[in-house]
Amino acid sequence: MTLVDNIKEWKQKKILIIGEALVDKYIIGFADRISPDAPVPNIKIENSSSYIGGIGLVLQYIKSLGGIPEVCTVIGNDFEGDFFLKAIKKLNIDSSGILMDESINTPQITRLKAMNQHLLRLETDYNIDIYESIIEKFFKIIETRSKDIDSTLILDYGTGGLFSDLFIQNLLAKLRKTYKSIPIIVRPNTSNYYLYENVDLIKINLQKALQTFSIDCCNETSVSIVGKRILSLSKCKSVLLNYLETESYLFSQDYEKVEKIFPILKQPARSFVAVGSVIMATLGLSFASDISIVDAAKLALYAAALTASLPPVEFYNADKLKNYILTSLEDK
Repeated sequence: MTLVDNIKEWKQKKILIIGEALVDKYIIGFADRISPDAPVPNIKIENSSSYIGGIGLVLQYIKSLGGIPEVCTVIGNDFEGDFFLKAIKKLNIDSSGILMDESINTPQITRLKAMNQHLLRLETDYNIDIYESIIEKFFKIIETRSKDIDSTLILDYGTGGLFSDLFIQNLLAKLRKTYKSIPIIVRPNTSNYYLYENVDLIKINLQKALQTFSIDCCNETSVSIVGKRILSLSKCKSVLLNYLETESYLFSQDYEKVEKIFPILKQPARSFVAVGSVIMATLGLSFASDISIVDAAKLALYAAALTASLPPVEFYNADKLKNYILTSLEDK
């Protein structure tokens, strides 16, 4: 079976997605003068847009690529939470795994851009350590999801409040008890990757992984040290250190040799916004389809390159990805 032949196996695979909800807001304008109140640009707002980010981007890519997303997350009973919930329902995705509670805020990231420059980024998170009673309700929701799940994604964006050390340990225990041998793929917060013990794959951006270990240079030796250390400390089965502009690296307990995947994107990236999200989506679909770990990583990086070449947050179907891969292979 060729690399692109694997894609047809994704159809109707059911992926359980557990992670932090997020609303992304963009404010676009232009600077017309210096503010009279402070030495900062005065921005005339031209337009603004909001969409569901974080876990919301991943589930949309799973759906557009042919899979069935089952989402489990926590949101506040606020404007952002209502926006997130309405967006899920509009996509005809089951929202019964979304827990809404009065005591928390729905995380939001607001980006201010002017003249193609990113001027400001504002963040809100869950605002508090989420009460134990909410966590217990959340675990009950996870346990009552469909029993025909094909793979599980854990998306830990580090917005604060949900993915505590104890939560992660209990979550992994409950997933293994409920879903037995179903693959678990994790996008961890780089400060807590070692808590995701014995999962099937940990995916971390290469540059962030190097920064985690305070390594400034990026060469074969430094990457090897970082990858093997993450593999050893977490006891996970595989580690993918991904990067668009340079090589990506796949480390596995099953292979003595490190798999190096050369960069696919041949032109400057138009947007990096959804690159990590589409990588997680394709990894989830590939693991659900029993595709080899090497082919899963390659498919994820092709999807990342296609996403980076498109306008921000543009979703596409499996046929478009297949054609992109075939065209890229012909150009080599």
